[in-house]
Amino acid sequence: MSGGHMVTMINQMLLHGDESRFLAVLEEICAHMRAQPGFLSLRLHRSPDHPERWAMLADWSDAAAHRAAASAPGIRPAFARLRAEAHTAPQVYAPVPTPGAPAGDSLA
Repeated sequence: MSGGHMVTMINQMLLHGDESRFLAVLEEICAHMRAQPGFLSLRLHRSPDHPERWAMLADWSDAAAHRAAASAPGIRPAFARLRAEAHTAPQVYAPVPTPGAPAGDSLA
């Protein structure tokens, strides 16, 4: 996917390490991402039924902006520290029309 349209990066994370180290490295990663061109917003979620399950949702102006931010050399060590504490499954998604939604109700 090339740039041009808003995307959401969804990173499903399964905590298996130390929660305080996990949160500290997430703070570092979030600060980096917020400072990058094309960053729009970031939300962190935790399952109340399975507290080891987390999800990060970050909106970007386009896929190219996210790719540039995520591949910056300075952030790679933080990603490695995150993977030491949690299994991560990041994936970029583009909005599509919601089936059956009223006109104008979709992000697409």
